[in-house]
Amino acid sequence: MSMNEAPPVVETPHQLDVSGARLHYWTAGEDDHPAVVLTHGAGADHRMFDPQVPALVRAGYRTLRWDVRYHGASASGTGRFRTGYAAEDLGSLLDSARVRRPVVLLGQSMGGNISQEYLRRHPEEVAALVVIGSTSNTLPVTRGEQRRLALSRPLMRMLPYRPLTRWMARASATDRAARTYLRKAFAANGRASFLTTWEGMSRALTPDPAYRIDRPELLICGEHDATGNVRDAMARWHRRDPHSELHIIAGAGHVANLDRPDEVNRLITAFLKATERP
Repeated sequence: MSMNEAPPVVETPHQLDVSGARLHYWTAGEDDHPAVVLTHGAGADHRMFDPQVPALVRAGYRTLRWDVRYHGASASGTGRFRTGYAAEDLGSLLDSARVRRPVVLLGQSMGGNISQEYLRRHPEEVAALVVIGSTSNTLPVTRGEQRRLALSRPLMRMLPYRPLTRWMARASATDRAARTYLRKAFAANGRASFLTTWEGMSRALTPDPAYRIDRPELLICGEHDATGNVRDAMARWHRRDPHSELHIIAGAGHVANLDRPDEVNRLITAFLKATERP
């Protein structure tokens, strides 16, 4: 290591048995620093945030990232997935790791939906929200969108899984290394876990026209994110919430934090520093 090179960030692995699942999570940074909790997208795992954890720890934050049940190292025997269950899993991890509240929740895609659900259930425990490539849980949903979500469940069960993983990886990322990671993660998680997760995610939207988020929000969307209605939904989300800011990342797809990590890291750390100001 050269004199100008920063030392590597050391993460500590943990596991927790809760509600029929064995969850694996990793912490880094000083215990008394403000905490950022990172939740990955569907079919991925905690490695999705490999570019973000060192940047956050070196900026003065404690990080906790985890494998959501049915993903990565986290196993579950319940046979069912819902964002509400995952939000409660997240609370159990925070307690287990003795994380100081309020926390910043950072989620990509499904992780954004889980983070929103936790915020809705425990608003006093959340200081700010960072979401990358995700829809709002509470915006109105058209009948057409409802039908497409319902049809997606039998459609996903019909599709051959290996070609589906390759297609999802290409559709999610513009960076070659990011596509390779996603394809391998999708394949490792397996068809059964993916279908269980998709079943729950297709039921994650709970429209509430009166709901507003009153915490600072950083919404990040890739220029080429063509996943469902994410781009349109994030624009509507930004217009709804008075304390939100929206950034479109040029050249990035659905996983903007992997496609353009330096730019996303810069936005996140600047946003977090701004929210700490009195």
